Amino acid sequence: MRLLLFLLGTSFVCATSATCTVTKESLETVVDLARGASPELAADALIRVAERTELPSGRRIELLEQAFRLATASSHPYRRRSALGSARGPAGYADRAYSLEIDTLSLQARAVEGLLSLDPRKARQRFEDISAIQLPSVTCEEFLVYDVHRFYEVLGEVAASSFTAKEAKEGEPVKFLARYIGVISSPAQVGPVARLLTTAPVADAGFQVLTTAFASALTRIAGDDRSFTFAAEDTGESIRVLAELSRQRQLSPAVVIGAYRSFLVNHLGGKRCEESVSSGNSTQPVDYFNERLHIAAVPLLGETETIASKVEGKAQGLASCESPECRGIREQYRTLVSKGNEGAVQEGDRAQFDWQTRARDFLSSLAAWQQSSGAAPVDYFREKVQAYNDLLAVVPVGDTRDFVLRSLSEFLLQNRLPAENQLDWYLPVTQLAGRIGMDPGAFGRAAEDVRRANDSVIALEMALESVAPRPTNAFMLLL
Repeated sequence: MRLLLFLLGTSFVCATSATCTVTKESLETVVDLARGASPELAADALIRVAERTELPSGRRIELLEQAFRLATASSHPYRRRSALGSARGPAGYADRAYSLEIDTLSLQARAVEGLLSLDPRKARQRFEDISAIQLPSVTCEEFLVYDVHRFYEVLGEVAASSFTAKEAKEGEPVKFLARYIGVISSPAQVGPVARLLTTAPVADAGFQVLTTAFASALTRIAGDDRSFTFAAEDTGESIRVLAELSRQRQLSPAVVIGAYRSFLVNHLGGKRCEESVSSGNSTQPVDYFNERLHIAAVPLLGETETIASKVEGKAQGLASCESPECRGIREQYRTLVSKGNEGAVQEGDRAQFDWQTRARDFLSSLAAWQQSSGAAPVDYFREKVQAYNDLLAVVPVGDTRDFVLRSLSEFLLQNRLPAENQLDWYLPVTQLAGRIGMDPGAFGRAAEDVRRANDSVIALEMALESVAPRPTNAFMLLL
């Protein structure tokens, strides 16, 4: 481990510069680092390394197959996302953490996607090895729902590019897609499958087979309200596009629209969560259906069909920064970025000695903040990470910025979370490595201190950002 950290601090420093070239040796060093990581982080690392064309195709295939196998041991089977809440607090934090895509299904789909350009037939074989999707029901007390979009996007890619012309002529892509479309059982799958069908590389006869299978599955789905309400926000538009495509293919849209109507009635008239019936958007699925989807062959949705049979609980755990300690930190930060009635603190003000002094005082307050009264340890961790990131977003390049980076790094090293909350810890480590990777010169010597930190996860993430960085747009979504 010490040798790998030494290599990380020397060979990879150059890789952060636009004038440097990533080598096969530096990529293999990252592979060595990945061997000591958790399965999900190792799989993520191997997938990202395998994207580099500096490696031979055979080696890239080998790494992707290793990643596919490792993914099965991820502590999270599926990606999740918040159905409620804003960009801040537990909801926003969970969205960013799960967008790392290190759950089993996302990792396996990513590995298959990487294989498609290298060995399409092997990619299809690995895709068929993915376990059937079985999404648990989500209670009204939960605010996280399941997100399986990536799986169905890759399913479409596999169907489009892994079959020979002879296989396509014999209808093999249709049989392949039908195995996945006819068995959907959760509202979270409806929108992704509808979008998949609009781009499926099949002739009219195959399209009819698939849409009929989809419609049949729609009428059987009786999922939880939290998943249904979240999915219904954009599923209607996907159904509209699919119905229009049916018309273009000289097929009746009534099959899909009628099945979607049954799907809506099954859920709108069932047990609903409190937020589902009290929000301003509670009638959105009904209004959209009656105004945009209704055709003569399918009746409008009536009021009696859409009244909930029972209203159950509401989401818990969305509140944040309720402790006096957190509120005090937030108020102190507010004075760094706002002059009250005089407006926001400008960039020039932040370069002044007085502001820099107050920023360091804020860091001292952060260091002294050891817990949040009445909050769970993971909530305290998230709140403190948010405070560090808020400061990093406004402090100018210089010694104070270096000090902030070192302080955040030390906090992460000293506050490893238990296994069930590892995703919450991985996120700020990834954010830290990504910030340095995007602009290493903005952090001075502090960047080198982080690069040499005696922690295998930080070492791996720093190495990845040097040789296989995330695209800038993807990384910005993590902040």
